[in-house]
Amino acid sequence: MKKRGTFRNQAAEVIAHTTWPLAVVFLFAAIDVSQAFARAWSYHYKPIAPSPSPAVSATEASIPQTILPPAEQSSTARRLKRAIVSDLAHLIEEQTAGGKASAGHSEYLVRQLSLFDPLGSPAALEAFAGLSGYYLGARGEELYDCLSLRKGKALKPYLEEYIHNGNAECTEELGQSFTKPSDALGGYALCPTGQQQKTHLATLIAEIDSAKTCSDSDLAAVAASPRPTPADTR
Repeated sequence: MKKRGTFRNQAAEVIAHTTWPLAVVFLFAAIDVSQAFARAWSYHYKPIAPSPSPAVSATEASIPQTILPPAEQSSTARRLKRAIVSDLAHLIEEQTAGGKASAGHSEYLVRQLSLFDPLGSPAALEAFAGLSGYYLGARGEELYDCLSLRKGKALKPYLEEYIHNGNAECTEELGQSFTKPSDALGGYALCPTGQQQKTHLATLIAEIDSAKTCSDSDLAAVAASPRPTPADTR
């Protein structure tokens, strides 16, 4: 395990010498969770609550992001996925304990999920497809579908694998308690049923086959239009 002071020095050095997207991705590395704790996430993992951030503007969402080499895309995608899932799990745990969710939660999730847009390596597509086994909230689901259409046929084989074999990752990693509906996600469970997953995947694959698209302006509209969940407005 890295010493706290050493990590802060490394973070400062990376941020000073990298572009904004890479600096943000480096910070997400701090949210990394070991496999040993993954199956008891709700008890052993308490990420730092995200601070509110402004909505993504149309201009911001349209700016081409730095394309990382395939090897870096793999590690970046895994860290983004872990950050998204752990944040949602923590949100549900706080709601269950009677806590109050951060008003900036949906913006935080959108910014993390949006960083998948330029990632197209096989490992990154596999990690992104794996997120289909989780319910990301109303706004997160809409953004996920948009990003899926942008990746198109390159993503299709990974989605088809989950159609055929299912995706039990959510319950295996987080436990059965996350299969219960949660007010934090508008009455939905973070771990959807197998049938719910297959229905969603079948719809996505059909839209990809029909060449449905999600343009830069469409992506900007999804990312910049707040759709607060009950948890965001409490």
